[in-house]
Amino acid sequence: MKKYKSIFLSDIHLGSQHCKTKKLFTMLQKIEAKNLFLVGDIITQNANSNNKDIEKFIEIINSKDWNIIYILGNHEKDRTAPLIELSPQNPLKTYRQYIYHNGKQNIYLTHGDSFHSKDIFNKILKLTLSKIKKTAQKIEDKKCRGNASTLYHKKVKPIAQKYLHNSYINYLTTLAKKNNCQITICGHIHLPEVIKTQKATYLNCGDWVNHSSYIVEEFNGELRLIEIP
Repeated sequence: MKKYKSIFLSDIHLGSQHCKTKKLFTMLQKIEAKNLFLVGDIITQNANSNNKDIEKFIEIINSKDWNIIYILGNHEKDRTAPLIELSPQNPLKTYRQYIYHNGKQNIYLTHGDSFHSKDIFNKILKLTLSKIKKTAQKIEDKKCRGNASTLYHKKVKPIAQKYLHNSYINYLTTLAKKNNCQITICGHIHLPEVIKTQKATYLNCGDWVNHSSYIVEEFNGELRLIEIP
């Protein structure tokens, strides 16, 4: 059983047919930690509340003695169904942003979707991508509808991610610096990576759709990005 001080997960998208649930559940069952940080988009927006994968996820984390901090993402923000319901002994704490003091450094946590509202360019781009996604879903096989569009994720989103990559990192590290944090941990763009900048160190948890990645904090404060093959 691997033990860590903290685990950071984002963009799991439970309820989507693209979520790599088998790898996720195996990892969660073989790991222990003091803190579990859910860094947004844990449940995909259109998921049914009685989805078996969601129920399994809740069962696993309820069986653990974890302090859970839930950073809301864009899929949680727009949901009409309730968020993850935990046991009364393990109440859920939700935030849009959160500063974690690990004893050595301040870590700024946010999902990252606020990036799209920072200027008119990103607002227009977000609306454009949303329309492209809906169009892609309509022309695909009916089995894909209600989930993330395969065409959108394989063709459109990677281009947008690459184009906005540097701007996104600059935005998150600037937020960290403004909040007197030396590190920022986020998700949203589904690209697992660790990049040191002059403003702050940027860590992206990645996802459980295209990757199987997460961040861990060792008991000495060291942060590591782990990717499961």
